[in-house]
Amino acid sequence: MSTQEVRGGDVTTFEEFVTASAGSLLRTAVFLVYDRHVAEDLVQLAYERVARRWRRLASGNPEAYARKIIVNLAIDERKRRRDLPVGSVTEVERLAGTAPAGPPGGVPGGADGELDEALRALPPKQRAVLVLRYWCDLSEQEIAETLGISRGTVKSHAARAMAALREHMTAEEPRPAAEGDGAHGR
Repeated sequence: MSTQEVRGGDVTTFEEFVTASAGSLLRTAVFLVYDRHVAEDLVQLAYERVARRWRRLASGNPEAYARKIIVNLAIDERKRRRDLPVGSVTEVERLAGTAPAGPPGGVPGGADGELDEALRALPPKQRAVLVLRYWCDLSEQEIAETLGISRGTVKSHAARAMAALREHMTAEEPRPAAEGDGAHGR
């Protein structure tokens, strides 16, 4: 069963829905939070909430509902993490200034994870807009509905995020000191 079948409402049981959507939802969550364990927790929470409302959701688009839950939980998770003490390996590596391993399969583009680093630095809603647009291939209207914001806000988040990525990816490398700059002091 494909993700298209899930979106089209062709799923007859919750188990079929989980089987058809697990990979897509987990990858989306990983790109949103950059921690596979947290991403798995978010997907599990989304499935729990979908299961509770399965009778109403089965005939509609349960994947869209699950994705909306994951995005909202991911944004909330980042807010909560700022106030928590360091505990996970990812947080220790972040504070130590070392780059943790990227998500399974990695984020395409950029040598040495430049794009991955730039995506991590984006504010949660801007990252969510990019993930939903370019990874999940949602329209601006679908993103607006998922995030509970206007289409105009989706456009501005996307523009700001793309500008930040462009700036990060095209930033000039530090230039080596010229001979006459006094680098070796005379």
